[in-house]
Amino acid sequence: MASVLPPVSRTRFRDIPVDLLRGIAIVLMVGANTVPYLLLPPVPFAIRVLSSLAAPLFILLSGMMVALSRTRKQYPLSYFLIRGGLVILIAALLEAAVWGIVPFIDMDVLFLIGISLPLVYLFLPLKRPVRWGIIAGIFCVTPLVQLVFGYPALPVQFPVASFSGAISGGILPAAARDWLIGGWFPVFPWLGVALLGAELGTIRWAKDGVTSFATRKYAAIALGMLATGTALWALFPGPQLVRYGYVELFYPPVPGFCLFVLGAVLCMFVVADLIPPACIPDPLCAMGECSLAIYILHSIIIAWIIGPAGLRLPLLQFLLCTCVFLAGMCAFACLMRLLRRTAGQSFIVRFLAGG
Repeated sequence: MASVLPPVSRTRFRDIPVDLLRGIAIVLMVGANTVPYLLLPPVPFAIRVLSSLAAPLFILLSGMMVALSRTRKQYPLSYFLIRGGLVILIAALLEAAVWGIVPFIDMDVLFLIGISLPLVYLFLPLKRPVRWGIIAGIFCVTPLVQLVFGYPALPVQFPVASFSGAISGGILPAAARDWLIGGWFPVFPWLGVALLGAELGTIRWAKDGVTSFATRKYAAIALGMLATGTALWALFPGPQLVRYGYVELFYPPVPGFCLFVLGAVLCMFVVADLIPPACIPDPLCAMGECSLAIYILHSIIIAWIIGPAGLRLPLLQFLLCTCVFLAGMCAFACLMRLLRRTAGQSFIVRFLAGG
């Protein structure tokens, strides 16, 4: 198997297998976030497992893209500070205006990605042994932090209407705990996933071309992590809490799950690199190119349309409705691609639509 994929233009660089995986992350994310509002319980375990792959893949790829932007495009720290700040601003607006809750408390995925962008940039110049030590340290310390501070059954959420009451009720300690360990995607261990993505990015884009993960070496590592993680997770599954109807299996993210999901993601890279570029579905790549815009739109549709409808569908009908939802997201992604091509070098357009 080839170890290096063909080189790509530096001016319009697209790593097609990575775009494919970003598109798969979007598909899994849309399905996972629709489950609490549309699927009639009980949720099949297979759906819970697939739902649990979306966020880790999304976060890991965000770390990889920092490595790409830093090495190939030579963007400075200010770029990642601005971009990270905009991601946090969008996360806050979504929580306040779309979901009606006080932002900056429960540590949703966009908050994590926003703070990780400049941190990953600062992480990359460190020597490789130091970088791996930091990643390993985050994952190893996580169980200890969970043991010391506890892991709440639900993250803290306050309606916007009760903001003054939230302040008097100790909003800062609650926010600190959720950002550290108890929120949807707290620093421990999810920042480690972003840093690991950056480390994979330094491997993938170390040369003029693209280093393929479709080798015996990476396949053996991926399968070993997957098998070891599966065994460890089966022995120590953790409580696998359901939070506000969200059925992902990483509440809390126990060590076995972390090893399992990282092995699964690396397996996905191996498979994606084995697929000839001409055989990769372009609609998935289009969705991967504008993942932030799709995240915003799908959140609005779920919060304002699907949720208020109060429907609960059996599995087959849920899957059909989710496919229709995804078809709409795919059409939106094609529009975003057209917008990106006609808008030139507009930062805002590239920020939302990719590129």
